[in-house]
Amino acid sequence: MTRLTGKLVRLRELTSADQPQLRELVNDPEVMRASSIYAPVSDVQQESWFRSAMQNPHARWFGIEDARGEPALVGTCCLVDIEWIGRTAELRVRLDRSAWGGGLGTDACELLLAFGFDDLNLERIGLRVWGRNTRAQRVYEKLGFVLEGRLRGAGFINGQRDDIVLMGLLREEWRAQKPSQ
Repeated sequence: MTRLTGKLVRLRELTSADQPQLRELVNDPEVMRASSIYAPVSDVQQESWFRSAMQNPHARWFGIEDARGEPALVGTCCLVDIEWIGRTAELRVRLDRSAWGGGLGTDACELLLAFGFDDLNLERIGLRVWGRNTRAQRVYEKLGFVLEGRLRGAGFINGQRDDIVLMGLLREEWRAQKPSQ
């Protein structure tokens, strides 16, 4: 089982025992407002999604735990749409409200980037973020992501149109910003 430990978080593979917490996370409208369109998820839908996600050879999913206390799931992060020949992927992260603003998401992303570039040998990791989610955009910029484009009015969330901001990070850029090892 893959485990990654950072300054603030531990990333571990998701298990079927995580499904109640995962369902709770995706059924929180405030959490989902930051990452996708909110629609309540049933137990059956959660189980179906979990089976599909865990069997997908083009994705690597992790549970996020706060490393400073008892192991408890506070979110998820993943690399999806992994293109093994082109060596690219898309990063996604979702945190419980209790974990917002404390650096846990940043630490989780740092671990996931290292995993993607070092362990999976990826050359590029991209992401999509809502235009109005400027807090997340600042975190991604701090991690080295570069604005690559803006799909104006391409998203519809909570009854409003929003831009989808495209950001990307190349392995060489990521390595250049890391301290000498």
